[in-house]
Amino acid sequence: MPKLTLGLVGLGNIGSYLVRGIGEHNLPYDLSFINDIDPQRVAAFQRAFPQPSAQAVDLDTLAARSEVIVEAATASVVPPLAEKALLAAEQVKATKYLFTMSVGGLLDLASDFISRLSGSYLKLIAPSGAIGGLDALSAMALAGVDQITLTTRKPPHSLGKDNTEPELVYSGRPDAIYKEFPANINVAITLALATVGLERLQLRLVSDPGVQSNIHEIEAVGAAGHFKFTLENVPSPANPKTSYLAALSIISALKRFSQNLLVGY
Repeated sequence: MPKLTLGLVGLGNIGSYLVRGIGEHNLPYDLSFINDIDPQRVAAFQRAFPQPSAQAVDLDTLAARSEVIVEAATASVVPPLAEKALLAAEQVKATKYLFTMSVGGLLDLASDFISRLSGSYLKLIAPSGAIGGLDALSAMALAGVDQITLTTRKPPHSLGKDNTEPELVYSGRPDAIYKEFPANINVAITLALATVGLERLQLRLVSDPGVQSNIHEIEAVGAAGHFKFTLENVPSPANPKTSYLAALSIISALKRFSQNLLVGY
């Protein structure tokens, strides 16, 4: 399979894992364009991964010249990047693929973006990130879901808390507290968009001094069954603020995307 031209936005922990993963798993992508708001991070990235083909460019150039675009930056970059990618894809009338890790940024897209995306040359893809079981849950949703609840437990410091006993910080739909906890709601938004929508997903966010890592408990009841499972994520060795599974998920997504045999898709 010929290598696809890849543009990477965000050169932090997840971006670094991605570059290593492409090499370690011999994935058919040519990292040709990179972008980050911090020039020092760009320089450090180029020293750590000296690839002659990787040019530091602005978002317009990256969107125009990349076949596959990976956003691994922050939610604020998602709306402008998505607009640029959509425009670039329509101009060349060729399919482009935008993988976004900061799924919360989808909430800030222009109100008409999804309607413009439909039928366009741009495919917008949100990897599973720090969550699992989306294949079963999205299939379950087709038959009807009576209830789906996500209970996320996090150490107090990650939520700006100092409580000494478990504390329910929030209970309700996830988008209502996205602005308050933008770095802590991605899992809930991903789960909602893959299943019953933001209006019907019940999120319980708990500040728990008894846990050392992020724990996500999912319970869903519907016509296809009663599913209940827990994910206890290990922090990334390079950056404790990032889930290791989230970093691995983009590598897995790109690997499956390039394969001719798709299992569990």
